[in-house]
Amino acid sequence: MSTPSLFFTGLLGRTRALAAGLVALLMTALLVACGGGGQVPTQAIQARSLSPEFFSRKAVSYSPYRTANRDTEVVTTANIQQDLELLAQGGFTLIRLFDSSDAVAKATLQVIKDRKLDMKVMLGIYVVSGNEAVSQAEMARGVALAKAYPDIVLAVSVGNETMVSWSFNKISPDTMAGYISTVRNQITQPVTTDDNWAFWAAAPKSITDVVDFAAVHTYPLLDTIHSPGLWDWQQTSVPAASRAAAMMDAAIASAKKEYSAVRTYLDGRALTNMPIVIGETGWKAVPSGGETSRAHPVNQKMYFDRLNAWKTEASAPKNIFYFEAFDEPWKQGDDKWGLFNVSRQARYVVQGLYPQ
Repeated sequence: MSTPSLFFTGLLGRTRALAAGLVALLMTALLVACGGGGQVPTQAIQARSLSPEFFSRKAVSYSPYRTANRDTEVVTTANIQQDLELLAQGGFTLIRLFDSSDAVAKATLQVIKDRKLDMKVMLGIYVVSGNEAVSQAEMARGVALAKAYPDIVLAVSVGNETMVSWSFNKISPDTMAGYISTVRNQITQPVTTDDNWAFWAAAPKSITDVVDFAAVHTYPLLDTIHSPGLWDWQQTSVPAASRAAAMMDAAIASAKKEYSAVRTYLDGRALTNMPIVIGETGWKAVPSGGETSRAHPVNQKMYFDRLNAWKTEASAPKNIFYFEAFDEPWKQGDDKWGLFNVSRQARYVVQGLYPQ
């Protein structure tokens, strides 16, 4: 099986987010209670600074797939160019790629270089549980791409949701620390690993010692499916005419709470200087996995606008990668997150950026 067919973070993997979150918060409380948080030394590495461009550019997750079967789809450079030019037109000039495959990552980077597009990339390296050969080959590709496109690749992320308790691609922190170090020792860019907030709110020293920044995922919408008591999405105490706005206010409050849990934990580990970015968050425009009365084009825009407002706050994450640029039909029940539908038509959330 080729590496590109392995990178997807599935909906199934997030089904135990509440339990993971509660465990993470409990562990954080225990660390603070026992007085251990402030005693933990800072990172073992000399942390690399992220480029100011990494903080200032509007960020989005990007995958080029347009069909119902990604494994058989041929990704063309023409389609990638169309996508990137469309994103750049709307000001989305920092993209997150999920792997280092030739078919997607290398092709995307080459399009950016050849067309001289004003785009930067957080490159992904997708490692696979129980398949060392695939993981090593993927790391080698990622290292080669980071070296070949140093002016485009601003940062590298090794692994995607591999260590949170509910991961479907479970890899131990010690193994992940080895992977991260292997990559980091061969490149000059800052390095991280993308994972759910519940992992980062209790991340072991083996991981915090080897990363330059934290890339945190938060999905209040999915919490309404898998952890319906986590926050009040129904807002029945609010008049019906104001209920949608109240729901989205509560949604962004939930995302902020999860981010705050990570910030508090890292600060307690004497890692106050470690930047945090939101590596994934978003809101569906159309229900595709049971999110009726929640997934809606207007609600998507309200969430997006609230994320942008959050970014202006002093205590906000350093950047937020919106998930995602375009719909991907192959995801089935986990589709419809896109700022654009699969036909590359702008949804309401960004129609103001695309008057045509």
